[in-house]
Amino acid sequence: MTFHSSFVRPVCLLGPGAWLFLHVAVPLNAVPDDSQNASAKTIAHFTDIAQKAGLTTPVIFGGENKKKYIIETTGTGVAIFDYDNDGWSDIFVVNGTKLEGLTDVTAKAGLTHTGWGQGVCVGDYDNDGFDDLYVTYYGKNVLYHNNGNGTFTDVSEKAHVAGTGKAWGTGCAFVDYDRDGKLDLMVANYVDYDSATALAPGERPSCMWKGVPVMCGPRGLPWAKNILYRNLGNGTFEDLTVKAHIDQTNGHYAFSVSTFDYDDDGWPDIYVA
Repeated sequence: MTFHSSFVRPVCLLGPGAWLFLHVAVPLNAVPDDSQNASAKTIAHFTDIAQKAGLTTPVIFGGENKKKYIIETTGTGVAIFDYDNDGWSDIFVVNGTKLEGLTDVTAKAGLTHTGWGQGVCVGDYDNDGFDDLYVTYYGKNVLYHNNGNGTFTDVSEKAHVAGTGKAWGTGCAFVDYDRDGKLDLMVANYVDYDSATALAPGERPSCMWKGVPVMCGPRGLPWAKNILYRNLGNGTFEDLTVKAHIDQTNGHYAFSVSTFDYDDDGWPDIYVA
């Protein structure tokens, strides 16, 4: 089987204060009114400054003009974080390309793993003061440990978070779900995908839409279970999926993960789309 693009490595871009959106507060009423007092409500307002920041280069996932398999269609993740603690936010793009106005430090930082990347999340899993990266892939996922000197080391296998290599990893989130002071890791998996046996458009009824051959999936593809890794505090994690009762994903294809305390009971909750 041949995808319509070659595997592309992630790109980590270094640049001072380059954000996609600038967050400012403005009055609820856009027209100034002298009768408004200091207690007037405000709303969050976002201004698109992508062009000003030089963040307009398209990120092409799969074939640019033609796609054949569902794995080529979903797009990829991005993380904005201060990887070198210099006070400036940096940008990590999964399967990205060079952006104008920023410096490509991917190779220098040791972020050289290649594969069909999908999602990314950031967290200081070892509490050393430097944010680490976890990247999901079709195949085995990668945990990059931040060495604190501008470089990263792949510790996926050592930390026991690479996965089996059979699932198509999509989203992820670091979260201290048991409040022990150590960040745990939640990974969303879309399907158990085998590129060697993947069906082409039109090969099954589920690969047709109103008589037109379309990419197969997710219907007809085996769903994959999500995984919750508990941080043991010694640089390794354990799979706590079954014990934590989050293994019941029958018939669902997970894509992204968010964490928040929805009921204000002091314990972080997990939402999977």
